[in-house]
Amino acid sequence: MSTQDSMSVVRQFIERAWIGKEVDAALDFYAPDFIYHNPAMKGMPPGLDGIRALLAGFHAAFPDADYRIDALVGEGEMVGVLYSWCGTNRGPLGPMPATLRTATAAGAIFCRVVDGRIVEQWDIDDRLGVMQQPGLLPAA
Repeated sequence: MSTQDSMSVVRQFIERAWIGKEVDAALDFYAPDFIYHNPAMKGMPPGLDGIRALLAGFHAAFPDADYRIDALVGEGEMVGVLYSWCGTNRGPLGPMPATLRTATAAGAIFCRVVDGRIVEQWDIDDRLGVMQQPGLLPAA
C-alpha cells in the first residue's frame, strides 16, 4: 500500500468512527488481531471489543461531540492524526453520571496500516482535562 492509501484508510476510519459515530462500521477498518496502545486505557478489553466499548462509551457520554481532523500526515505504514473536539457530557462516562457541562479536547492518534487495515494504534489525549472540564473530577 502507498502512504496515500494508508492515509485514506485512517481518514475514512476517523470520519466514520468519530465524526459519523458509526461504531460497528468503523470496526471494519481494524485487523482482527490489532494492538491498541493507550496507557490510560489499561483496563479496556483487548481487540475489537475494547475499541467498540471505547467508541460507544465516548458517543454515549458526549453524543453531540463535534470531532474534527486538524492534520493528517503519513509515512509508509504510519499515519498520524491531530484532532480536536467539543461536546456536552449528556451521558455517563464510566461510573460517573452526566453533568450537562461542556468539554473541549485535542489529541493525536497514530495508526500503522497494513493491507488496508489498522494493525496498531497509539492514542495520546488529555483524559484528565476531559474529566475535569465537565466536572466529573475536581480541577487541580
